[in-house]
Amino acid sequence: MTSTEIRPDPALYPMVFEPKARYSDLDPSRRIGREALVRWFEDARVAVELEAFGSDLADRQRARVGQLLVSVQVDVIAPLRIAGRYRVGVGVSHIGTKSFSYVYGVFAGDDLVATGESTSVYTEGGVTTAIPADLREALGRLELPGAGQGRVEPEPSRLVRENYPFRYDVRTRFGDLDTNRHVNNVALAGWYLDGLAELHTDVLGYPVGGPLDGLEPSSLRVEYLDEVRFPGIYQLRVGLVDIDDTQARYACGLFDGHRCIGLADAVGAHSTHDNDGDQVDLGAALQPFRMKG
Repeated sequence: MTSTEIRPDPALYPMVFEPKARYSDLDPSRRIGREALVRWFEDARVAVELEAFGSDLADRQRARVGQLLVSVQVDVIAPLRIAGRYRVGVGVSHIGTKSFSYVYGVFAGDDLVATGESTSVYTEGGVTTAIPADLREALGRLELPGAGQGRVEPEPSRLVRENYPFRYDVRTRFGDLDTNRHVNNVALAGWYLDGLAELHTDVLGYPVGGPLDGLEPSSLRVEYLDEVRFPGIYQLRVGLVDIDDTQARYACGLFDGHRCIGLADAVGAHSTHDNDGDQVDLGAALQPFRMKG
């Protein structure tokens, strides 16, 4: 199940952005990683806002007026290789009182290979406020009606640190900061992928080179609840939510002490093949890491 209603044609999106795949976008399986797709979505949002708001965007930023990302999701439908031409279709799916959402379709040639969505809030002086009429009008010209429902509030149990059995500590890096002087959303998405990889590596007994190919999640949704600062050391927690014959669902939480400042949900395969071609199944080994509460 992908994050958005599938739109299999780039022409169905109000704007189309053409990213250039980089070697550094590849993961160990030699495919474009989920973190790279989150970055492509960020570049697409910037392109949309520059096109829709023009020079007024710079004026808004100087007046401490802007849009802060609060959630992003990526769903991979087919492998993305380094070779080939990619396009990212983007449109506005939801306009609320203080927030608005985008939907994305990633195309390799004419084939839809990934989808995504994100939600941002409008701020003035660092405070969330109502979207002004001119901005609402500009967003409305890019709207895809019925494409999304906006942000959903998290369950209270997800905010409790001790409900996540697996712990992974993360130290912020100066190079991860963005122009707002907090850790960038793309870097934070990478933290959750690192946490899942650490869990798989722990279960597999720390094989050389990290966890096996095929265990990276096909779906990742990140909720940004508060800013992540530099310097700092944070706890990233992971728990298994559910598992069936083919997929495992994970919950992740990022904590500053006991305070939850970020959440993520991921879905991915729990079995793959090792370098000798033998099947490796993590189903039983993951059971001790089930979520509590």
